[in-house]
Amino acid sequence: MKVFKKLCAAAYILLITAACTLPFAGMIFGWGAKSTENRTMTGMPDLYTAAEDKIDPNLNYTSELAEYYSDNFGFRQELVTANSWLNETVFGRSSNEKTTVGREGWYYLSETLDDYTGVSAFSDRGIYRLKKTLDLMNEFSEQGNITFVFFVAPNKNSIYPEYMPWSIRASSSPSNLDRLSEAMRGSPYYLNTKSVLQKSAEDRSRYIYLKNDSHWNNIGALAAYNALQSNLNSRIKKYDFLPIDESKLYISQNEISGDLTMMLYPSMNKTDVQYDLGIPKNFSSTKPLTNMMDSEINTTCQGRYYNIICYRDSFFNAFIPINSNAFAKARYTRTSKTSPYDLNAAKMGDYNIAVVEIAERNLPNVLYTAPIMDAPTVKSPKVTRRRYAQQKCSFVDDGESFIFNGEIGDWAELDTESNIYIELRDSRDKSHYYEAFPIRSGDSYADNGFSAHISKYNLKNDQYNIFIHVGNQELSRYTSRYTELILN
Repeated sequence: MKVFKKLCAAAYILLITAACTLPFAGMIFGWGAKSTENRTMTGMPDLYTAAEDKIDPNLNYTSELAEYYSDNFGFRQELVTANSWLNETVFGRSSNEKTTVGREGWYYLSETLDDYTGVSAFSDRGIYRLKKTLDLMNEFSEQGNITFVFFVAPNKNSIYPEYMPWSIRASSSPSNLDRLSEAMRGSPYYLNTKSVLQKSAEDRSRYIYLKNDSHWNNIGALAAYNALQSNLNSRIKKYDFLPIDESKLYISQNEISGDLTMMLYPSMNKTDVQYDLGIPKNFSSTKPLTNMMDSEINTTCQGRYYNIICYRDSFFNAFIPINSNAFAKARYTRTSKTSPYDLNAAKMGDYNIAVVEIAERNLPNVLYTAPIMDAPTVKSPKVTRRRYAQQKCSFVDDGESFIFNGEIGDWAELDTESNIYIELRDSRDKSHYYEAFPIRSGDSYADNGFSAHISKYNLKNDQYNIFIHVGNQELSRYTSRYTELILN
């Protein structure tokens, strides 16, 4: 009996020792991890750092070495896959914080849960700020003879909530997207993509989102494309309309791996059905479309008339091959939380159409940094009250514009639909008025923020006093001068 216990103890020790040394041995013998994730794996750190011809020991070497080992230890993919399988099969949960395991083989991006549960809900002022920002972008585009379109790519659980895990309860209140759609009712430039996709999803013979990916599939992208074409056709006289009838396409199927299951099961070939629409490629690109996440993609197509610029995210990856056949020139610019929409580029680039697309989960990003465009000039607001208050605001001179960024103090008594104007009053008491975006850069939920790019083009060299107005052009209150701006 004692011998048997000793053998069991020895076997246990050997098993634990092998489990601890196998990843390290695997890395030594070239069986390290190969990344399937959308990021760069950590490289081997240097023992020394060099700066200005001086070589010093790398004081962060041990922590960097730990990061390198964590990313590159042997059999990493197999062990990650085994851990994910165990968690999903036994406990019905995800082992990766970026993914949520749904029901019947569905997976969801965890970043969308705040929308689903209502945690990220905007205030009523926040929804108005979204609408006001989009209205200003549309007005600026119209002044440049550009047709503006804004649409949101819905989260997968907004279209297929029935496969979400029972443990996560949906909010009983309307989502930010639903509230925005209601506020935008009647705005011709707003494309309600969610209603379009919900209708398309009623056909249960095929899905329009990938089960194992966070994005729509080619069928979903086609539905959004046709909705965009219909919107443009209803607003542009003699538009060269190019819809695509799904029923007339030769659609085939192939197997692909999704971004969500690749994170969970990097060594397992866990695939889903993608649809090949069989649409001929009539466009050409300046370089091969090998990476749809390039920061900028440019295409041309003979026989088409209109030029389009699209500010987009990863949902557009499936959209680009469909959309590019419809336009003589197309430019796809990838945006992010910290890269604002540069509408000045749309006006200067000979584009007829400007499209802004954003994923539902990223709606707050619209209010994170103000778009790059000249602030619109407005008539003098009728002042009803004057306040003497310290105003928080900064401005920088970028050579062509003064860029303002600040927040309104308590003096303003902001209402849900309060607008914000900047007054520049010159030395002769002549005033110039501009409407600001209701955005404070760096904080999507700052309901009292404002920012503006004020062009120097119409301003003479002078010294200007700055005043802030809050309200609307019929009734407003403003803070007294708090700083000066000198234009040389």
